[in-house]
Amino acid sequence: MAMGVVRNALRVVCYPPVPLPARRPLSTLALALIPRAVALNLALGAVVGALKLPVYLDSVGTILVAVLAGPWAGIVTGIVSNSVLGLLVSPALFAFIPVAIVIGWLAGVAGTLGAFRSLAGSIAAGLVIGVAAALASAVIVIALMGGLTASGTGLLTIAIRATFGVSVDSAAKIAAVVTDALDKPLSCVLVYLVLERLPRRLGARFRRAAA
Repeated sequence: MAMGVVRNALRVVCYPPVPLPARRPLSTLALALIPRAVALNLALGAVVGALKLPVYLDSVGTILVAVLAGPWAGIVTGIVSNSVLGLLVSPALFAFIPVAIVIGWLAGVAGTLGAFRSLAGSIAAGLVIGVAAALASAVIVIALMGGLTASGTGLLTIAIRATFGVSVDSAAKIAAVVTDALDKPLSCVLVYLVLERLPRRLGARFRRAAA
């Protein structure tokens, strides 16, 4: 009896318990979904870029993951998407990682609040995300690229400047707001349509993992 007590005491002294976090930042389901969402972002972004449309649609995967698995999963998806684009397309795209973080975080918060349970809520969430993303991206575009890019937004900036005679900075800000005001609600509507067709059991499984 006494020897057993001594052995237990030695175990406590020599092998103190290692505290583990209460839960992992990202669930296994989220980790499985993120690569597919990144691929979706890249595919939609490539199509829109090729067509020179005044939208992006390269955040649909980020928003979808954020709604299903929480803000942190959305942030990781956005960071990975922009990092891949920075490696494959242009290093300048690394500078837009803060915009991806804003989108992922706000989409996750909107999903937690239940905004994506209705079409109107999804559009409202898209408008909020769009304004925040526009303010963040306009600063980056002006600082790094003088307000002009080779995308559809850059063409819109030129058109606004030519039409209204405003400065490049002002035209870039207006173009960013207009573009994101169209892009993010459209992206959120696409996510809403996906969620509507997602089996209830699968959607609940993701939400439990993110909780």
